[in-house]
Amino acid sequence: MTTQEKIKEKFQNLLKEGDKILKTSGWDGKKYSHHPNDIDYRRFRTEAMNLLKRVCGENSDHYLELKRITEGKESSHNSYYFKDCFGVLQAAYRDFEGEFLFNLKVLVAAELLGDFIEQADTLVKAGYYQSAASLAGAVLENALRKLCQSNNIDIPEKTKIDRLNAELARAEIYNKLVQKQITALADIRNNADHGHFDSFKIEDVENMVSWIRRFMSDYLVNK
Repeated sequence: MTTQEKIKEKFQNLLKEGDKILKTSGWDGKKYSHHPNDIDYRRFRTEAMNLLKRVCGENSDHYLELKRITEGKESSHNSYYFKDCFGVLQAAYRDFEGEFLFNLKVLVAAELLGDFIEQADTLVKAGYYQSAASLAGAVLENALRKLCQSNNIDIPEKTKIDRLNAELARAEIYNKLVQKQITALADIRNNADHGHFDSFKIEDVENMVSWIRRFMSDYLVNK
């Protein structure tokens, strides 16, 4: 199942559950016969927040509206606002179906990049670590570019890893330790691309592939 299919399934299951809760609460479009269960409300809003944060992004209108509802002094513990959370989720799903969610494109791109990092891993295991270093470096560069795009960081089209890395660190998307690690990996990639194979070992590339896989999971998929 692809990332997009998994997201669609999660949306549909959560909306189906929400619709059931509203019907059980006697919601007729204007009023409840009784408010939804508090536990159902807290669980539903938590799952919805997590879904919209990952799919729509923290700066999206959908996520910010749901956050406003769930963190309000009155609404955060009042299940009356279940209907409002449900409405935001419905709106997000309509935009998902209409392919209007930019952050979704980043998630799909991460899935594709994940395929390439798996190919790099296969090359390392087969002993072709020089080629694996070049491929892994290209995956890292593309991941940094997608991360810049998802965080509205303007960059020239032909910018390389060093510039992307500097811009992301400056915007505090990640810390200096991550920036330093990316600089080291970029050096391995450059040496591989220029045929300086004595400058790194197979173990370096194994660690490179493993680190990039974790980085994409942390910054492209799980954010």
